[in-house]
Amino acid sequence: MTSTENADRRTAGEQVVRAMFGEDFLRDNMSAAADGEGPGADMARLALEQCFGEIWSRPGLDRRSRSLVTLGVLMAQGHQWEVRNHVIGGLGNGLTPQEIMEAVIQTVPYIGLPAAGQAMGSAARAIEET
Repeated sequence: MTSTENADRRTAGEQVVRAMFGEDFLRDNMSAAADGEGPGADMARLALEQCFGEIWSRPGLDRRSRSLVTLGVLMAQGHQWEVRNHVIGGLGNGLTPQEIMEAVIQTVPYIGLPAAGQAMGSAARAIEET
């Protein structure tokens, strides 16, 4: 991968993160870390270039659909902090609070009531914060 391709993917990733989470999140959590050194910077670069610049920027699914898929996976894995973040991102991608809550309810038979209950709490707090 050339440095130009990485820069293009980083630019695309920054656009996705900005649209989903806002300028403050991009500045505070992604760009500053990606410009630095160490493992945190490496993770931020991977997130910007690979996750958001490559995967989230692909054609084939719109961002609303990608948000629903991502929320389901994060709920199933019990990653509540990321559920919270991706609820905010899903709202930025056009999901409604009602659609997000329905997505949580949809997971109950597949991930179990306790895990879905935790996800519901994370989602509700994130919606309330926005």
